[in-house]
Amino acid sequence: MTRTLLGLDRLLVLVVGLALVALGLLAVDWQYHLLFSSYDDTVRTGAAEDVVTTAWWPWVLAVAGVLLGLLGLWWLLAHLRREASSTTRLSASDETGRLEVDVRSVATAAAAHLGTIAPVVDPSGTVRSYGATTLVELRGRVDPAADVEALTEAVATTSQHVAAAFPDDRVECRVVLDAPQRRRRGRTTRVRVR
Repeated sequence: MTRTLLGLDRLLVLVVGLALVALGLLAVDWQYHLLFSSYDDTVRTGAAEDVVTTAWWPWVLAVAGVLLGLLGLWWLLAHLRREASSTTRLSASDETGRLEVDVRSVATAAAAHLGTIAPVVDPSGTVRSYGATTLVELRGRVDPAADVEALTEAVATTSQHVAAAFPDDRVECRVVLDAPQRRRRGRTTRVRVR
């Protein structure tokens, strides 16, 4: 998510929150007459009925609905996580040539390496982009018989290898390990041979 979109999100949440608080306070005041005492007991809807019964009202409502639907769709699409570009330009590039590396293949290789040196089941590697920083994210599930010290050492070694591959570039490594999968009690795997 970009900083502009994050700032817009926060601003809209603030505006909607303040509007809801104001409506809530107005409803409490209407019930108990704490600040204003000039509320009518009946609500007059004549002006609203005049607008709703005009010939142009359904068209305006339809256009507003379509625009709000498109705005909501754009908002959802703007919040989707996007995979980073598989290649990144290295800082060693200059006027004599451009150096690029396929970071996705680095992530795949690092995940495979982590799976060989650590008690990790089903390791995988992805690449994400956060502003100018490219993040190599390694995921896996810890083996139930894993040794914590060996696991910690393997994660540190893999992270150091990724950092050493990009010493002057904005490529970082994150390792996310899920808990071991628990076996369900009472369920056994049976095989019938006939």
